[in-house]
Order: sequence, then structure tokens, then C-alpha cells
Amino acid sequence: MPKPALLFALLPVALGAQVVPHHVAVNPVLASRSALYFQPHLPPATGWRHSVIVDYSNAIETGTTRDRREYLFDAELLQVDLWLTRDLSPQWFVTGNVALRSAHDGMLDAFLNWYHDVIGLPVPARNRRPLDTYGWTIALPSGELDIPRARPFLGDVRLGAGRRLGRAQVVATVTLPTATTGVSEWKRGAVGTALSASWRAIDQSRISLDVGAAAGWTPTHDTLEEYQRTTFAAASAAFRWKVIHRQEIFATLFTQSPSHRGTGFAAMDDPEVTLDFGGLLYLGDGWPRLQLGMSEDLLPRGPSVDAGFRLGLHW
Repeated sequence: MPKPALLFALLPVALGAQVVPHHVAVNPVLASRSALYFQPHLPPATGWRHSVIVDYSNAIETGTTRDRREYLFDAELLQVDLWLTRDLSPQWFVTGNVALRSAHDGMLDAFLNWYHDVIGLPVPARNRRPLDTYGWTIALPSGELDIPRARPFLGDVRLGAGRRLGRAQVVATVTLPTATTGVSEWKRGAVGTALSASWRAIDQSRISLDVGAAAGWTPTHDTLEEYQRTTFAAASAAFRWKVIHRQEIFATLFTQSPSHRGTGFAAMDDPEVTLDFGGLLYLGDGWPRLQLGMSEDLLPRGPSVDAGFRLGLHW
């Protein structure tokens, strides 16, 4: 087998770390409302911990109501999350996060159309749209919105503190309205809060399973405030398996309550159900751990992004 093919074949089993990566919603329908996210269970550690996670996602969401109002969201989304965490004691730690975000016309439409045709699962909405063309329009009962593309901008800063309680963990976070974009539909525009609790249900040398729940509150903001929810709830389950040496695979199931109501569109009024999966590759002492993976929307026509590709570095 040629060396590149051998490397590709080994990727699913050559992945690793003791902490499952964070998951943050990429779709602005979710990211502009809820401050909830998946917070991994963090064992005690010395010094600073850093993570950089790059999400690149292809989104196509359409919908038509009974009164023939239409929804369209067609874009490729880039999100780069920087995470910093530091222990204050064996029980207490602080964490922070900021993201670079942007939206693009795209470059993957033709490939994804071909891929879905090959596997026999075509996406009619994608086939009806012009290739690599941005669009976000919402025909609401109160009027139609044509939302412009987001140029690269810094998102809201997230700050938090956590407490370890044996195999349990509680983390409180707040997001500050620091987003640098002027388009209100791409940002919260207000302080958002979140409280998460998790428990390590299985804690073995090769396998772990964390289950958790979270709740949060964000006040309404600007254009869509008539339809925006203010309270949110989430649940998660994160599985980690050390396959060989320090190489690991992981899978995180994350679901949260709807971000909007009364629009008539599933892409706004339905809950998020996302599967984030992949692996963590141990490259050697002194090197960051490499994350390779994907995220998938498990709820048809829901607000999660259909196909996202994730690359991360953790040290």
C-alpha cells in the first residue's frame, strides 16, 4: 500500500488525548442566541492548557411554511476557536474562549453534490441552488429579511470558572457582547450566561464516558427579538476510547433546546442535535495533540450544520 494510503487508513485509530474537545455551534441561528456549548470534563493539570479548533462547514437549510413563506441559508462557515484553561487549585479552574468567524460563498458544493450522488443520498436543496453562492433570507410573518454575509469578525468573549467535585464538575460561564460585526443576526448583542454540570459515568484507563446537562439565559436582541427565546437547556454524552498507546477516538452527542419560536421554520424553531466525532493523534512528547474529525446534523431540517470538518491542536 502506498504511504499516503497507509497513513489515511491509520487515521481512525491513530488519534489521542485525555480530554474530549469542546463543541460550539457554528450556525448563526444558534450561535447568535444560546451561550450553551459542550464543556469537556477536565482533569487537574499544571500550567496553562490551550486549544485551537478550526471548523469549516457547508450549510444548506431550506423550508417552506403552509402559507408559502420561505427560508434559505446557504453558506460555508469558518470558525476558529481559541480556548485557554488554567487550574487555580486541584478543585478550581478558570477558562476563556474567543472565536474568529466568517461566512463565504463556498468551494465545496460541487464536491458534496458528487459525493451525495455517489452514495445515493442526494440533497435536493443543494442541487436546486447555484454552486458556491451565499444566501440567507427569512420570510417571517412580520416581513422578509435578506441578511448579508459576515465578513471575518471576532465573536463574543467567553469567561468562566469551574469546580471539580470528585467525578463531577460544575462550570459557570458568561459571554460578553464583544463581537466586531455590525450585522445583528450574526451576534448575541447581549450578555449570555450558561451553567453546566457533568459526571464521569465511566472512568477507566482506556474508556471514559461523561454525561452532562446545562442551562442558560440570553436576553432578546434587535431584529429577530420578537421570535427569540431567552432560556435554553442542553444535554450531552461524550465517549473516549484509547485505541492504542496514546491514540484515541471520541464521539460527543450534544443537543440543545430551540433558539427561536413562531417562525414556522424547522431550521429556527427545532432543537439542535449534533454528533461530533473523530480522533486525537499523539505526535510525540512536546508536540500538540492533533484533532481530526467531523460534525453531523442528526435531526433532519434542524438548525445544526449538515457537514462540518474539524481540525484542532491541543497542548
